Amino acid sequence: MSFFLQGHHKSFKKKYFKEHYSDTKKLILFFVPSGTDRINGGILSICTIYNIVRKLKDIHGCDVVASFLPGKSETDYKYRKFSNEMIIFTFKEIERYFDHLDFAEIHIPDVMIAAFNKGNKRMVPFFRWTENIKDIKINLLNQNDLFMPPIEKIDNVKKMFPNTTMTMAHKRYATLEKRNYYGVPLHLFSAWLSPTPYNRKAFSEKENLVIYSPDKIQWVPNSSTLTKEGILANLKAKLPHYTFVEITNMKYDTYKDYASRAKFVITFGEGLDGYLIETIFSGGISFAVYNEIFFTEDFKNLPTLYSSFDEMNEKIANDIKHYDNPETFKEYQDKLDIIVNKLYSFNMLENNIKQYYLHNFDFK
Repeated sequence: MSFFLQGHHKSFKKKYFKEHYSDTKKLILFFVPSGTDRINGGILSICTIYNIVRKLKDIHGCDVVASFLPGKSETDYKYRKFSNEMIIFTFKEIERYFDHLDFAEIHIPDVMIAAFNKGNKRMVPFFRWTENIKDIKINLLNQNDLFMPPIEKIDNVKKMFPNTTMTMAHKRYATLEKRNYYGVPLHLFSAWLSPTPYNRKAFSEKENLVIYSPDKIQWVPNSSTLTKEGILANLKAKLPHYTFVEITNMKYDTYKDYASRAKFVITFGEGLDGYLIETIFSGGISFAVYNEIFFTEDFKNLPTLYSSFDEMNEKIANDIKHYDNPETFKEYQDKLDIIVNKLYSFNMLENNIKQYYLHNFDFK
């Protein structure tokens, strides 16, 4: 990036601070992943939560800001792969601009929690900054329970910041058992959903298109020796009239267009993710491996949720052929639609976050 563009970005953020934060004494800070030319479910989720929290200022009384971790010298200030309102500061800018706070609530994503220890030299600026804040609250964003660090890392955060809570992205592990395990008040924020309408298409409007997630199946606990590439090769050989597209390196609007046109999606990750849910909202049928960590009982025994990747590889081609007609497609898609609409809505997510700031936690 040119020095001219870097200077423009710094100038923009300085002006943005003066217009939005110059009198800030109470702050809600979201730490976000670095790399602004990227998109994934975790980033989309945080951006959606961030936008909702900003709209609840009449309840929490705070300004809301986003930042990269200390040591991340990003020159851009915005995620570019999808439309969003989040302006992201470097932590050096956070230190400089917000140096006289009375209160700060800090949201830390699951994959970053382990970094928050005083033995980590990169975090020295953060701990120096917090020393000058009168009252601090920490919220751990549990977007994926598989990504949570060992319990001693969480205990370390709790010792430094006794006012610590946790919010969960999935109802399946927003439980009393997890509250007792992590030892902090716990609340469901629910999985990310787009606030913009989905382009829902009927079977007759869809194409012979299968989209699939960029995940490697080795990333999730399973005993299969199969690879994602092997499963796809098997499918392509049996379904030569279908086009297969991986959802990777594309803007969010492009992905949503594919989701509306595709009859089917295969998610190779944890299963209950945006690929599965958003394709159903777009009128399609989703395939995945049933994962007890994420799926609720509502999804159990669905014929397109397999017990293993081996079973998926054995059955999925025939299952796609079975649902590749207007009658069976509509009947099953309607069933999936009822399940996801019962569990997920943008209004539900808004209310969950509102209850969090009213201190009405699911598990105190």
